Amino acid sequence: MEEVKIWIVEGKHAVPLDSVGHTETEALLEDILVCNPNVLAEGLTLVGRQTRTTSGWLDLLGVDADGRLVVFELKRGTLNRDAVTQIIDYASALDEMDQIGELHEHIAEQSGTGGVQEIVDFEEWYGNNFDQSLDSLTPTRMFLVGLGIDETAERMVNYLFDHGLDISLLTFYGFIHDGKTLFARYVESKPPDTSIRRQQTTSVAERRRIFEERIAELGMLDTFNAIREMFREHFQYHFHFASRYRMSFNRDSLAYLFIEMDENSKSLKVGFHPRAVDLALEEFERLIAKDLPTERGPAQNATHTERVNYEVKFPLYTLEDWNNYKDELIKLTRSVYAAYQKKQSN
Repeated sequence: MEEVKIWIVEGKHAVPLDSVGHTETEALLEDILVCNPNVLAEGLTLVGRQTRTTSGWLDLLGVDADGRLVVFELKRGTLNRDAVTQIIDYASALDEMDQIGELHEHIAEQSGTGGVQEIVDFEEWYGNNFDQSLDSLTPTRMFLVGLGIDETAERMVNYLFDHGLDISLLTFYGFIHDGKTLFARYVESKPPDTSIRRQQTTSVAERRRIFEERIAELGMLDTFNAIREMFREHFQYHFHFASRYRMSFNRDSLAYLFIEMDENSKSLKVGFHPRAVDLALEEFERLIAKDLPTERGPAQNATHTERVNYEVKFPLYTLEDWNNYKDELIKLTRSVYAAYQKKQSN
């Protein structure tokens, strides 16, 4: 393990500072970091401390200046291989959540303790602080924080760096000067240089631009704009990218509607997640029984309901298709929203 030394320069003389023992540093470290999150990362907001996940209790959870979710695993001593596997376990548990519902509720429920601010409505808080949708939270960044790292753990972290995982090391050292405790921070990180990571860190605006460029290449940008305006007018929404081919739209952080592009069939598909189908099931069954082209299949990026475990899509190949079917699709979207409002009022 590397050793860090600090000297006070007095004239031409360098006077070494005395190191604080690990025991004293360990006792102070977490409380100091909670009170001073900028010590961990500039612009960081902590949103959880000792947060429960399906994989255990993670030490600190934050949102960085870019709106990305950050997990901090603190070790009272040297970081080892167990710390590496533990933080990956925590991050994967968070990324597995439905970020438009589960994740923000998870953060809101567990904020407000251990010196961390309370966030009653995480979606509102995020929207007020970051001009982007909630899907920008992930993939989760990871920081291992300790008082040194052993060779095995360092090798593992470097391997993960090189294969595109956003994981960094923070090592703190304590010193005494004039009766005061000083902390020194050593950061070991490098931006993963892989095409996968570059795709993951693309901004929401950039993803939207690429998405619309692909649609324009299909010659269906006018159809896309018409569908989007229908969702805006008759459902009101926030959008996020469920995948590179699908833009989902949600209310109260739950996805209900989506626009999907199919480059193979050169079509756009107006889609409804299971919770939307469930809200107006009779109307969907009526349309499926008619001549309106429909596709019904397993739900993607959305949870099932007790009655519905599938999503419904209406493929459109030309702007003329949209003009032929828009009345039915507008009626359907209105029915979903009316049922949604009724459910909210009960």
